[in-house]
Amino acid sequence: MGLTRRGKCARGCPDGVKGLKCPCPKSWAYYVEFYVLDDGERLTLTKRMPGAKLKRWKVGCDNKTLARQQEAVIRTKLLAGAVESERAKKAVMALGQWAEEYKATEEVRRIRSYRERCQRIDKVIVPFFGSNRLLQDITVKDVEAFRQERSKGHMVGTVNVDHNYLKHMLKLAMKRDLITRNVASLVAAPKPKNARSRVLEPEEWARLHGAAPDWFKPVLLTGYHTGMRLEEILTLTWDRVDLEKGRIFLPGHLTKTGQERLVPITATLRRELQRHRSLEGVTRIQGLVFHKDGRKLSHTYREVQRLCQEQKIEDFVFHDLRHCAVTNLADEGVEIETIMKIVGHSSVEMFLRYRTVKADRLDAAMARLDARLNTPATRASARFSNSLNN
Repeated sequence: MGLTRRGKCARGCPDGVKGLKCPCPKSWAYYVEFYVLDDGERLTLTKRMPGAKLKRWKVGCDNKTLARQQEAVIRTKLLAGAVESERAKKAVMALGQWAEEYKATEEVRRIRSYRERCQRIDKVIVPFFGSNRLLQDITVKDVEAFRQERSKGHMVGTVNVDHNYLKHMLKLAMKRDLITRNVASLVAAPKPKNARSRVLEPEEWARLHGAAPDWFKPVLLTGYHTGMRLEEILTLTWDRVDLEKGRIFLPGHLTKTGQERLVPITATLRRELQRHRSLEGVTRIQGLVFHKDGRKLSHTYREVQRLCQEQKIEDFVFHDLRHCAVTNLADEGVEIETIMKIVGHSSVEMFLRYRTVKADRLDAAMARLDARLNTPATRASARFSNSLNN
């Protein structure tokens, strides 16, 4: 492609009538045409290939020599990457405006952490970068400064959550051609060193469960027996509890991994849920399983903290019940794949973070090794080997 000459009827008539050329006089103009690739930021000269589009510039004169000169100028600019994309010119949006559009997006509204996400965006992300800051103007250095500022007084895990929210905001902005790259994804987020290994001893569990108020006992038991996350328990409704088959169904939009899960329950937990369901004198088949006056329970972490202080149980939080469930299942010889399916782990690495090997099991393993190494046959074999060496 290159220089082309096109004419247009001076009187505005159609270009052809009944297959014949228009007899009216025409005004001629030269155009420059090239196939280009548009990355959303710059136009690049290319050959006719997948993804390339024909771009046309009007020279604005009917002088062929001048038009050739203009063609050379445009070609040089394309080769140098100096022609800005029209998409880049149009896609100008401030962070504050995009934050509101982002929160209203259906995809975002379905996220389990939607309420917390909105709070972090409004109170942390937008105030730091500035509501009027253009999305295109946010740089890698800005994101690094954001992490550094947030790390003052906050744990790495908390900073990573804010970083991930910003990263997702920019990811959706890229899909809408508002920016050409996600600078937040270019900044590394170190893994937090917050792995826990706290597992309740049987007598500790008995004291914790026994001291809990009646409304909280089934919540604790569900976490201890199934390893379900607190939010999965508090949002559980009766239509997803099958007491006949002993199953709890968790749809994908309510799980952390986004994958639906079928959680089996123990006979003990089934009896407790049956008793809990009939407390009001009727068999409930819908609504929240655990509630106060029909409303979702809140401040459950505080309740656990109060019980632990009262019972002198140190360094324990509600989420540690998940560690308890994984460890108890593993100690009973349940296969890793089965445990992962029950608790919703997506990787063996995550499973190992929750699988705690107690000291008494380590001691028992060494005792078995010692017994094996000191059998009469083993000692005789060792003596024979020594005699050959000598």
